[in-house]
Amino acid sequence: MENAIQTMVKTFLKSSKGKENLGKKEFQNLVSSQLGNILSDSDSKEAINNMSQGLDANQDGKVGFEEYLKLVGYLAVSLSDQRCLAQKEQNQNSNAATGQVAQSSPETAEEKPEANAEAKPAAKEDAEAVTSENAVESVKVDVKAEGEAAVEEAMAAAAVVSVAVAEAAEEAEAEAEAEAKEAVTAIVAAAAVEMAVEEAMEEAVIEAAIEEKAEEDAVKLLNAIDKEITEATS
Repeated sequence: MENAIQTMVKTFLKSSKGKENLGKKEFQNLVSSQLGNILSDSDSKEAINNMSQGLDANQDGKVGFEEYLKLVGYLAVSLSDQRCLAQKEQNQNSNAATGQVAQSSPETAEEKPEANAEAKPAAKEDAEAVTSENAVESVKVDVKAEGEAAVEEAMAAAAVVSVAVAEAAEEAEAEAEAEAKEAVTAIVAAAAVEMAVEEAMEEAVIEAAIEEKAEEDAVKLLNAIDKEITEATS
C-alpha cells in the first residue's frame, strides 16, 4: 500500500512539475501516458478535456490532487465491477457444464451390464475433467480475490492520501493564519512605536520653542534694565 501511495503522489507531482494543480496539457499527458491501457479514449483530446471538466469541482480550469484521486477511485471501482461481472459469467458457464455432466450420469447407469466396463473409463475421464475445471475455477477465484484485494488497497491508499492532503491543507491554513496574526501584531506594534516617537519629537520641539521664547524674553528684560540704568545715570 505504501508503494501504491508513493506511486500515485510521484505520478501527480511529476505530471504537474511540482505544482499543486494539473493544467489541461499536463492532465492530457498524464492520461495518455499512464492510463492508456484502461481508458479507451486516452488518445482523444476532446474526451480527456471533457473528463477534466467533470473532475474540476471548483471550476478553476485545473485538476487538483483531490480531484485526481477521484479519478483514481473511479477507475478502481470500474475495474472491480468489470472483474466481478467476468467472474460471474465464468461461474455461470462452469455451473452449466457441471449440470450437463450430472445429466449424463443416469443414462450411463441404465446401460446393459456388458457396456459398464466401457462406460467406467469415460465416467472417470468426465470426473477428472470436472475436477480440473473446479481446480481452474478455484485458481480464478483466488486470482480474482487477489485482484479485488489490490483494488481495495489502491482505493484505501487513495483515501489515506486524500485525508493526509486535507490535514496538511488544514495545518498549512492554520500556520498561514498564525503568521498573518503575527504580522498584524508586528505592524500594530511598529505603528505604536512610530506614534510614540512622533509625540516625543513634537514635545521636544515644543519644549525647544518654549526655551527659545524664554531666552528672548530674558534678553529683552536685560536690555530694558540696562536702558533704564543708562538713563538714570546720565
